[in-house]
Amino acid sequence: MSWTLPEVAIRRVINDSFKKLRANKPAFVDIFADFTKDELADEYGEEYIEEIWTWFTTTKIPVIQSWSFNAQKIPCISVHLANEQEDETKLAIDDFGGNFDNVAETGTAAFSVMLDIGCHANRGGDHVLWLYYILAYTLFKYKPSLVRFGLEMGTFSASDYSKDAEKMGNNIWTRWVRYRCTTQNDWAAEELIEPELEVGMKVSRIGDTEGVDDVEI
Repeated sequence: MSWTLPEVAIRRVINDSFKKLRANKPAFVDIFADFTKDELADEYGEEYIEEIWTWFTTTKIPVIQSWSFNAQKIPCISVHLANEQEDETKLAIDDFGGNFDNVAETGTAAFSVMLDIGCHANRGGDHVLWLYYILAYTLFKYKPSLVRFGLEMGTFSASDYSKDAEKMGNNIWTRWVRYRCTTQNDWAAEELIEPELEVGMKVSRIGDTEGVDDVEI
C-alpha cells in the first residue's frame, strides 16, 4: 500500500538524470547530435555542442519544488502541481482494492495528474533551449523510473518561450512542459471482519400470532 507523490518523484528523476548525464558525455552529445548534420553543421557543429557541454557541467542547475521568480536562482528547473483530481472514469464501488492475508481491506483510487515543469534561464544565449531538450530527453529516457514511482501513462507537451512580464525580470525566460500522468493510490481500510452465525438461535416470523411456534435455525 502506498500514496504516490508525483511532484517529489519527478524532481528526483530529473536530478538523477542530470547527475548521470554529467558523467556520460557520449550520451549527452547524442541529445544534440543534429547540430553536426547537414546544413546545421556550418553554423553550429561540434564546437557548439562542446559549448553546451561546458555550460551544463560547470553550471549549477537546481531542481526546485516551486518557482519564486528570484533571478538569483537562474538557471533552474521548477516543478509545480497544475491539477490533480480523482479520475471519475476509473471509479469503482467503494473503491475496494482487495484483501491481503485476510487481515485488512485495501482502498484504492486513480487520479489524473498534471505537472508544470518550467525551464528558467537568462534571456541572453540559448540556455532555455538547451535546458528544454535536456529535460525532454530525461522525461522520455527515464519514463520507466517514473512508472516505478507510480506515475503511469505519462504524456508530454510543451509551450514555446513565454515571459511573465509582471513577475519576471526582463532578463528571465521560461519554457513550460506539461506532464500528464495517472496515479493509483492505496490505503489501509477497515479490518476485515468475517460474520459468525450462531446455530440454535430462535427467530419469529413476521406477523406471528399467538399459537404459532417460533422457527429454530
